[in-house]
Amino acid sequence: MILQILLLYASFAVVDLFDKFLISKRKINPLSYTFYTVATGALLLLVWPWVYQQLPAKFIFLNLLSGAYFGLVMYVFYKVLAHGEVSRVVPFVFCLVPVFDILISFVIHRNPLSPTELFALILLVPGAFLLSYHPGKYLHKYLGLTVLSAFLYSSYNFLWQYGAQVGSSLNNLMWNRLGAAGVLVVLLLVPKFRQTALPVKHVEKKVHTGFIFIFKQALGGLNFILLSYFLAKGNIPIVDGLSGFRYVCLLIFAVFLSYKYRHILEEETDSQSIKQKIAAVGLIFLGTLLLFLS
Repeated sequence: MILQILLLYASFAVVDLFDKFLISKRKINPLSYTFYTVATGALLLLVWPWVYQQLPAKFIFLNLLSGAYFGLVMYVFYKVLAHGEVSRVVPFVFCLVPVFDILISFVIHRNPLSPTELFALILLVPGAFLLSYHPGKYLHKYLGLTVLSAFLYSSYNFLWQYGAQVGSSLNNLMWNRLGAAGVLVVLLLVPKFRQTALPVKHVEKKVHTGFIFIFKQALGGLNFILLSYFLAKGNIPIVDGLSGFRYVCLLIFAVFLSYKYRHILEEETDSQSIKQKIAAVGLIFLGTLLLFLS
C-alpha cells in the first residue's frame, strides 16, 4: 500500500503542474476553473460502477455535505495557486494539512499528541513558512488564505472519512460526487456566479486548452478516487504524512520545466531561490516522514 501511495503523490505533482499552467498561462479564472473541475468530475457518475447500498440517512447527508464542501476547498486552493509559484504554494498548503490533522484529532480527543508528532510539527511549520519567506511577493498578502486552504483540506478529510465509515468506498464516493454536482446546480441559479463561472471565451487556444484540461481531469479524477479510498480505509495522518514525496517530485519537475520550457512554467530558478526551496522541502519531507514513522 505504501508504494501505491507514493506513486499516487507523484501523479498529484503532475496534476499540480497542469493546474498552474491552465490557471496562469491560459488565464482561466479560479472560480471558473473550480466550476469546470467539479462539473467534469461529476460526469464520472455517468460511467460509475454503481455500487448502491442502503445507508442510514445520516451518512448519506454527510457524504453529500462533503461533496458540496469539496467545491469550496478547491476554489480557495486555486485562488491561492493563481498568485504564486506552484513549487511554493503546493508544499506550503499541503504540509500544513497534516498539522491541522493532528490538531483536529487532538481537539476532538481522537488521538493524543505523541512526542514524534510534536517533533514533526516543529519541522513542518518552519518548512512551510520558509517557503513563504519571499519579501514583497504573494505569500505575505495571501498568507491567511493559504493557511485557510490547508485547514479546509484537513477538515474535508475528516468529514469524508466520518461519512464514509459505513458502506463501501465506491458507494460513499458516489454520494460525495452527487453532493458536489448538486451544489453547482444551486449556485447556477445565482446570476453573478453564473456570469463569472461559465464564460471561457477569453481563454487562449481554447480547443487545445480543452484537451489538456480533459486529460488533467481524467488523471486528477483517478487520483481523487484512490486518495479517497486510502483516506477511508487508512489512518489520515499517515496518508497525509507520505505527501512529502509529492513535494520532492513537484520541485524536481518545476525546476526542470522552468529551465527548459519557460513558456510552460515560470519559476524563480536563481541559486538562492533553489536553495531556499530545497531547504524548505527538506524540512517538510522529514516532517512528513516522521508522521509516517509514528
